[in-house]
Amino acid sequence: MHPVTALMDFKSKEQNMLHKSLFLLVLLLAPIFMEAQINPPQNEERALKMLARSTGQEIMLRWAATSPRTWFHCNEVGYTLVRYTYKRNGQLLPFEERSVPTPLTAEPIFPWQTEAEWRPLMERNNYAAIGAQAIFGNSFDPETGTEGEVVSLINRANEQENRFGFGLFAADHSFEAATAMGLAFVDRNVSPNETYLYRVFPTEQPSFVVDTLQEGDNSIPIEYINLIDTGYVSIGLSDTYVLPKVIDVDATFGDRQAIVSWNKEKFNFFYVSYEVERSEDGVNWAPIRDLPYIPMDRTERAPEKAFITDSLERNNQPYFYRVKGRTAFDEYGPPSDPVQGTGIDALPYYYPSIVSVLPNEQKGFNISWQFNESDNDKIIGFKILRSSNDQGPFDNLSGEELIAPELRGFIDPDPLPSNYYLIVAVDQYGREMTSFAALAQIDDVTPPAAPVGLRGTILKNGLMIVTWDDNTEPDLLGYRVYFSNHPDVEFTQLTSKPTLENYHYDTVTLNTLTEEVFVKVFALDYRQNPSEFSEILALERPDTIAPTAPVFRDVESDTHSTYLEWANSSSTDVVKHELYRSPMGEEAWELLQTIDLVDYTMIASYRDSTAEAGKRYQYKVVATDNADLMASSKLIQAQVIDDFVRASVQDLSAAVDRRVKQVNLSWTYSEEDAVRRFVIYRARGDEPFRSYTSVTPEESGTTTGRKKRRVRRFNFIDTSLKMNTQYRYSVKVLWHDGGQSPLSESLEVNY
Repeated sequence: MHPVTALMDFKSKEQNMLHKSLFLLVLLLAPIFMEAQINPPQNEERALKMLARSTGQEIMLRWAATSPRTWFHCNEVGYTLVRYTYKRNGQLLPFEERSVPTPLTAEPIFPWQTEAEWRPLMERNNYAAIGAQAIFGNSFDPETGTEGEVVSLINRANEQENRFGFGLFAADHSFEAATAMGLAFVDRNVSPNETYLYRVFPTEQPSFVVDTLQEGDNSIPIEYINLIDTGYVSIGLSDTYVLPKVIDVDATFGDRQAIVSWNKEKFNFFYVSYEVERSEDGVNWAPIRDLPYIPMDRTERAPEKAFITDSLERNNQPYFYRVKGRTAFDEYGPPSDPVQGTGIDALPYYYPSIVSVLPNEQKGFNISWQFNESDNDKIIGFKILRSSNDQGPFDNLSGEELIAPELRGFIDPDPLPSNYYLIVAVDQYGREMTSFAALAQIDDVTPPAAPVGLRGTILKNGLMIVTWDDNTEPDLLGYRVYFSNHPDVEFTQLTSKPTLENYHYDTVTLNTLTEEVFVKVFALDYRQNPSEFSEILALERPDTIAPTAPVFRDVESDTHSTYLEWANSSSTDVVKHELYRSPMGEEAWELLQTIDLVDYTMIASYRDSTAEAGKRYQYKVVATDNADLMASSKLIQAQVIDDFVRASVQDLSAAVDRRVKQVNLSWTYSEEDAVRRFVIYRARGDEPFRSYTSVTPEESGTTTGRKKRRVRRFNFIDTSLKMNTQYRYSVKVLWHDGGQSPLSESLEVNY
């Protein structure tokens, strides 16, 4: 058995203190470990993270693993800590110097391994006891007596997670414990004019067998090295900073209770936990808990504020609170500015309730209510509120002076036609206890005036907007709105209940031949007395019905053009027709003709002479009405007839060179990209032309200058010649699409 394990398993006074501390930590950290058990990380990060703190004389270093397996591995193989000096006097050192690591310890850094090292620290530092138990304890199951049921629930979580979490908690709250656990180091051999880069990494990277390679009778294991990322930090002696004061501290007080809150999001970089202190005089302070407060969540979605509840011994006595943060280097930041308050008594159990509202001879109302007599000393008085409806707003009838706590009656001398009354009891803290509303109405048979000034519109999406002038009656309950498609038939109500607003929104159908909508409104008071109907308002429906579509009647094509004829739309609200053309299979529509109202006829036509011969097109006619609604004819296809007769070559000429015994023919042609071959015809004397040879544009094209350019001149050199002979030449063009030209004009050459 390891000596420290024996120390941890020894039932001593120190261990009993350890178990007590562990139990308190279990209760404090239970939600964290239960959440880790329920929602384990999907991709465990294997790395070391490092922090540093300069005191001005030395540099304190702290590091930690990011996962239990990383921590256990590093405890076995130790940590290697090195330092690089990369700046001196503010200047970057040469690579040869700054790239040399300096080991800070002769041997790897391990957790303390002997009882002699641990026992003195554990006797005075409970965090050290927790850290030792997390590393070396045989069982991480503290004895908790009657609380064992809670702890047994927590201990169902993975034991490695528990050890890792409690171990890091102990290291974060005691630099001595962190040093004993191999997670801290103080570098005292430092210079004030230098800046360092510290690195910590496992002395050996972990590996495990993933497969075996069989060679004969031997099995060779194949290992996989699962690298643990290095932790690093840069710092110099001059990089000191003052720990910040916690801000946004607030305290909310209740019945013998205070909830203290503060902004923790701004201090996640500095503090690992917090201590909340309380004072009764603002001078002498004491923490409200034995253990620090640890933020439960440091994710991006974590709440900005932290909250902690404190029980008070009595109400109505001032209490002061302040908060200070604790760093991973066992330091406390400055305390926050204090906040203060007092506990407040609970509200009375019984609220006031209205007993009766009765009319009196002066045309007012006598209001009476009840309230628990034994709670009179818990309030400072009553106030009476009134509104014309149950939703408010309510006005204060009783004035700024409260009605005495022992009174239970009030007279409203000038009531409204309809009244909703509330009785409000007010206690010494300004809190209000409100009764349910009670309704009282004055007899009334006079209806409101009929609404006037109706106006409105119907939008293109079918939304109807109607408004009218407000009625001025004080007892006005609201309005009801009716509509119809004809002024002489029964109207339909649009409002399910009286509306207080002098406007109404609704949706009407637009797919109908009825062009108008008719609307009327009447007013209603609180006694349900209806007014006469307003005058009827006629609203025109917007046009949403497209015009009838044009229809093609005839299509004729020749070798030069396409003739199109169609019947225009028969709708009377059409303002123009447009003829479009697009190559077949494409949506590149080109406007060919527009016919507006001035040129409108029932039958229209167009001759398209710009279409390419042999190329198929699709045509359509689009009718547009005065509401910009459109209707298109069916598509029709047509093409200019192609007779496959193409243009002849131009500028045919010949140059005779008897010295080299050749005739050089040349000509021009503007459509060389469409040409497949040029056919050369030749005849002697009066003989008929015969096909002599052919050349491609590439073979016969000429070049100018040093670089090839796009040419339109072609040539052919005839060397099969007889002296003193007359030759005639002509050229025909063959196209790729099968078209061909006639023979060019004949050219005579005397050779």
